[in-house]
Amino acid sequence: MSLSQGMYWLSGLFALLLLVGCVKSPQETTNPAVAQTRLQLGLTYLAHNNLDSARQNLEKAVAIAPQDYRTQLGMALYEQRIGENRLAEQRYQHVLNMAPENGSVMNNYGAFLCSLGQYVAAQRQFSAAAQLPDYSQVADALENAGYCFFNAGQTEDARNLLSRALKYDPTKGSALLTEANQQFAAGKNEQAQLLLDIYQHILPASAESLWLQIRFAALAGHDGDKERYGNVLARSFPQSKQYQHFLANEY
Repeated sequence: MSLSQGMYWLSGLFALLLLVGCVKSPQETTNPAVAQTRLQLGLTYLAHNNLDSARQNLEKAVAIAPQDYRTQLGMALYEQRIGENRLAEQRYQHVLNMAPENGSVMNNYGAFLCSLGQYVAAQRQFSAAAQLPDYSQVADALENAGYCFFNAGQTEDARNLLSRALKYDPTKGSALLTEANQQFAAGKNEQAQLLLDIYQHILPASAESLWLQIRFAALAGHDGDKERYGNVLARSFPQSKQYQHFLANEY
């Protein structure tokens, strides 16, 4: 799945939840810890597209802790994933009322609106999240807003926001290059070049970014550029799989 189409939406808290063992307890109907376990399991199943198990665990989490915004947000993500947009919209509105100043809520609701093509409303949510003092949430909001504009074909806004996201959190460069490679593989060369340019203007060259430059040069028949980038790859990343591809002329 393309990052810009889905997986990067699970930002903040929900991208960090890890699979834990299922806890059995006589207090399962009231124990908050069990609700969190069910939530973690449900979101993990959701990330792996096991929708039936995701639904079962998320429904149990909501039943145990209906006043916890996190369980409601988890259910909204599930409803969004299965295409129940009306239910998801209602759930997101409910969660916003429960946690009006929460960056994860704003980010995920903005992502939902963006997926529906409601770009102005989506940007309103991302902008609100970006004004929060938590730097991690700011970076997530900028990234989500950037990909939202990217999907809408608004390249300059996408460039500005994704560049800012990389400045806040350089580790987001890896995901950006993954998306650039997916765009390139799909034949969307302009989009791939845009993402690569954003990366190059903010972050130092990596084996992955150099390899993508080599592939662009090979596609355009620019042998000089191909060899130049290949030499940089050889000097800086001689043990990389990308350099092995270069030696084998696997462009």
